[in-house]
Amino acid sequence: MNKKITLCISVIVLALSFLLALFLGSQSLSLEQLKQAFTVKDSFAHTVIFGLRLPRILLVMTSGALLASSGACFQMFFRNSLAEPGIIGISSGATLGAVISQLIGTGAIFWGTISPTNLFAFFGALLAGAIITVISFNASRQSSTTLLLCGTALGTFYASISSILLITKIKQINGIYTWILGSFNGRSWDELKLIIIPGVASILLMLLSADKLDLMNTGEQEARALGLNVNLLRVIVLTSASLAVSAAVCAGGTINFIGLIAPHIVKKLFGTTSSKGRFLIPLSCIYGAILLLLSDTFARIVIAPAELPAGLITSLLGAPFFISLIFSKREGAL
Repeated sequence: MNKKITLCISVIVLALSFLLALFLGSQSLSLEQLKQAFTVKDSFAHTVIFGLRLPRILLVMTSGALLASSGACFQMFFRNSLAEPGIIGISSGATLGAVISQLIGTGAIFWGTISPTNLFAFFGALLAGAIITVISFNASRQSSTTLLLCGTALGTFYASISSILLITKIKQINGIYTWILGSFNGRSWDELKLIIIPGVASILLMLLSADKLDLMNTGEQEARALGLNVNLLRVIVLTSASLAVSAAVCAGGTINFIGLIAPHIVKKLFGTTSSKGRFLIPLSCIYGAILLLLSDTFARIVIAPAELPAGLITSLLGAPFFISLIFSKREGAL
């Protein structure tokens, strides 16, 4: 299929997913009610659309785009088709921050209308990203695989601390459990305002690094020979991805596998051309937004009026996808 046609279809699918998310929920809306939402400010439909669903949908799309773009960058930089945002411990750092917020019991009044759990998670992810960035300086003479393994070890370390803290404070487990599973329930415009600036900044940084990331396909030694400052690129990738994941977890908690799946869908649909960073990163944003938006919509309606965490849906999709990549004959060295 022509790549331009595929792109147009992708944008249409995103738009349809957006509309479905507006219509569907524990309380589905008719076309007449949707019209009232835009014409009658005091109507029930207006409250549902502009007070509840629209900020949530925008948060979901933004989070999906951030996770997918960071996943694309990691796969390009580490030259590893299984790399994704959680691989270097940033998501685990966010979880640790959220757990600490529950143990401290900081009131929402102190933070205004923004959940302290989300803020602690944001700074926890940033701190985890800062630690791995510092390590990258000390490991500058090592391969990217070494850094990848360090990140994995740190992620396990953060997760272990989170588990220990929760075990010692058993009453706080229920309060943090849904957040760890990944949910956008109860999110509002406040969270969107908080993440929009770091989110946009992180994607711009990744896009500016796209051409340099292409050189990494030849290997680190070859990239250095071509004049690429691999150490500087490593810091930029880690910084931008840390910022992206921090914003995403602040919006919806721990969401797994979007950063893994979206770039592979792009490569499958658009062919070898899409492996170039200037195509892969923005296209991954589109498919990350679609995947998470559809997952969140399904999570809202499958057991309505209750809802499932969106992270459960993405994990159900991602686990078999991950396994299929491992055993795929078309995958080279991982």
